[in-house]
Amino acid sequence: MKEQESKDKRSRSLSVLQDLRTVLGQLDAEHPAALRQYMGRQYTGRTLYAQREGDFLKRLDLEIASRRGKARILVTGQIGVGKSSELLYYFRTKRMQGGNDFWIFCDLDREEHPERCGATGVFLAIFRDCWSSISRYYPVDQQYDLPGIRNEVFDRLVDWLKGERDESKVVFQFGGMSFPVFLNDKDGALSLVLGKAAQHEAVSQPSERFGLAPDSLINLLNKVLDWVTRERRNVAPVLFVDHTDKIRDPLAAEEVLVKVAPQWGRIRASIVVTAPFENTLGDLRYSVESKWGRPLILYPVEIPNLNSGPIPSIYGQIVKDAQLRPLIRDDSVRLLAHYSGGILRTFVRFLLDACKETHLNRHDQIEPSDANTVIHSAEQAYQDYSTEGLDLLDQIEQKGTGLGKAASLLRSPIGLLITEPQSGEQRLKVHPLARAALQRYHLKQDKG
Repeated sequence: MKEQESKDKRSRSLSVLQDLRTVLGQLDAEHPAALRQYMGRQYTGRTLYAQREGDFLKRLDLEIASRRGKARILVTGQIGVGKSSELLYYFRTKRMQGGNDFWIFCDLDREEHPERCGATGVFLAIFRDCWSSISRYYPVDQQYDLPGIRNEVFDRLVDWLKGERDESKVVFQFGGMSFPVFLNDKDGALSLVLGKAAQHEAVSQPSERFGLAPDSLINLLNKVLDWVTRERRNVAPVLFVDHTDKIRDPLAAEEVLVKVAPQWGRIRASIVVTAPFENTLGDLRYSVESKWGRPLILYPVEIPNLNSGPIPSIYGQIVKDAQLRPLIRDDSVRLLAHYSGGILRTFVRFLLDACKETHLNRHDQIEPSDANTVIHSAEQAYQDYSTEGLDLLDQIEQKGTGLGKAASLLRSPIGLLITEPQSGEQRLKVHPLARAALQRYHLKQDKG
């Protein structure tokens, strides 16, 4: 085994462009991790899913199974911690297991930019992905009553969105531009209208939008969901609504999570929604919890000690899946894992950048010097923290409280980590990348 590993080290090198391309082709920090194989498809060009410790998926499964058809679950956690990867892994695993449940994955980030997306945009995106999933699984024109439901939904949308219709097409006005939808493919036409309307809602100014999600939109969605429930022997679908945590506008987030809670409650399906971390804390915390219950939190993975001790296996698995095992030193893995702060997206980005740095330095494998160059570059983002931000970070570190005021410290660049509670350990930690900036702040305070 050691001889083979030694041979691999000699035969491959990150200084060789083709070997660099091979490794970079197995890493993707911007999309959810993929199963090695899913529905007969072999995944390449994606970071593969690696099992993490903890009971997050067990708790999620219990919530869905124990409240069949009525579950309302908020999943929260910091940016890049792996919420989408965990939900997608659970979703795909359940789909492969079969059974009567019908699983639908709704991605708010698929066609629109959700930063300012309000409630109507969210519900339209849900409707778009529900219809796409159902019409792919059940060929519509081969069903007894589904074409009638489709036609009713389409006609109501045309009226609501003020489309101008003739025999061959419907023309909508989105953002002051004409958007024709041709009627020769009715299933595709409905998906197209729902998608375009959702995109319009997400990117347009509030004054140009269609307004709060009308009850009639939920009624139409329920017609489709009820049809699936009957087909699945009276088992309601399970909807995963991902990337609502990317809604950064506070008014839009409040609208989606609080103001339209009755509409969420009327959707006849179990629902799992990712929530912006800062909106499950602070001023909105109790309003959100009164509507949804306590959120299910995904914490960062364990951060290895900088100098010694075991490195959690998930880091090694990511390295191995990217074919990087013979091309990175263990002390370099430790450096990158420690300074990632347990945020897996950051760790994958570090690996990508370290591979490129290694190639530029003409090293065969990632050396600690290459890893340190990447880390020092990442630390520059923390030079932009204001005095007020560093003062707040300092207070939270010393007292272990004050999280409600720290929304800006939870987003990139992440200054504060919320870690899984353990006996004798506080839940709040300063991100390793932010510690240098905090130490400089301390020095200035002492001199002052």
